[in-house]
Amino acid sequence: MGRAPIAPSTTNTIRVGLLADPAAPTKIARRISNLESPGGEGRDAWDIEVVSEPFTTGSEDVDTAMARLGDRAREHRWDLVVGLTELPLRDDDGRYLLVETDSTRRAAVLSLPALGGIRPHARTRHAVRALLSGMADPTTSQDEHRVQLPRATGRWQLLLGMVLANRPWLLVPGLKSALVAALATGAVATINATVWLLADSLSWWRLIVATVASIALVVA
Repeated sequence: MGRAPIAPSTTNTIRVGLLADPAAPTKIARRISNLESPGGEGRDAWDIEVVSEPFTTGSEDVDTAMARLGDRAREHRWDLVVGLTELPLRDDDGRYLLVETDSTRRAAVLSLPALGGIRPHARTRHAVRALLSGMADPTTSQDEHRVQLPRATGRWQLLLGMVLANRPWLLVPGLKSALVAALATGAVATINATVWLLADSLSWWRLIVATVASIALVVA
């Protein structure tokens, strides 16, 4: 008996673009570029291309970002496009957004700080997979969808994500030479009698003003 003929594959390849702002968003996009379509057999495969480009430069407006994503999708002939940015996104009512999708353009923009900054790669991978699955679903009928952050905790979640994204713990090693100079200046001032005489001659409120002003300058 001859072998039964092999049924032709019914799966197609969906071209996906990950358009990421430079630096951290690009690194995350490249780490998740091996995403596979969920569902197994019978689902369309994803061919993901990562492009590093500051698509949110000059505007935090969501509609502007979505229009730029649509333009890049047409240029690269992507079927779906997801933009990754470190900027906070807000809707017309001033509410902070985690993500906005536009099924007409088959595009979505994801604000990475809105994920909270904890386990960013895993959370971004999960969010992008969900976005692509939703946009690839032909039964999706909603033209536009915005996921807003909770009013009570959304600001703190966004702030935490932005702080962790800037990795402030790397600031001290980067300012090592400046810290050495500051310590040397402080040591000289401590043993200099002129500084102590000047401080003794000033009134208490002048000393408070000088202290507050110096701290403000350092923080700025």
